[in-house]
Amino acid sequence: RVRDVVLAQRRTLAIGGLAQVGGMMIRNGWAVIIPLYGADVLGLNAGAIGLIVSVMSAMDVSLFYMAGVIMDRFGRKWAIVPSFSIQSAGMALVPFTTGPLGLLLAGMVIGLGNGIGSGTLMTLGADLAPAEARAEFLGVWRLIGDAGFTGAPLVVGAVADLLVLPAAALVIAAIGLGATLTFAFAVPETLRRPAPVGGAVGEPAPGGR
Repeated sequence: RVRDVVLAQRRTLAIGGLAQVGGMMIRNGWAVIIPLYGADVLGLNAGAIGLIVSVMSAMDVSLFYMAGVIMDRFGRKWAIVPSFSIQSAGMALVPFTTGPLGLLLAGMVIGLGNGIGSGTLMTLGADLAPAEARAEFLGVWRLIGDAGFTGAPLVVGAVADLLVLPAAALVIAAIGLGATLTFAFAVPETLRRPAPVGGAVGEPAPGGR
């Protein structure tokens, strides 16, 4: 049962889930902050904002293949950690932009980070899932991630209402940085490489646990 899986895997779900919530918040946070910042702070029209978002999305999509190569050749964390650190840096640049070009450049940094992290969280979840309860584990894993994805607009709105919109960008950047550090130091590397002849099957990748 799902309850049994949650209890048996509570440590993995707590640590990995916390990191995933932060990661999904920054992944969805830009979709709220970039258009609002462009319209309300910079006074850009719908066409300019649409162009910025389109360039960001194009960068994201163009890096899907690279994300898979990095994950499978070097390790999951080699894609996850740079992905969220780059997104956090790009989000932190947003409040300092003063025109459409600056916002475009910050958005491209975010798109770069998001692109090299494509598919990483579900791949990590599949690696962490116990073989005897893979479906149940992944269901809970995805639910946790969706909570972060859904919560991002709420956090942005609450901070912007309490302070200002640029402050919301900095808060989302800080959440992304927290996710980066959690993935880097608290979540194990899950890529398993084929063992050399005479070695143990399923030997973890260098740096893995």
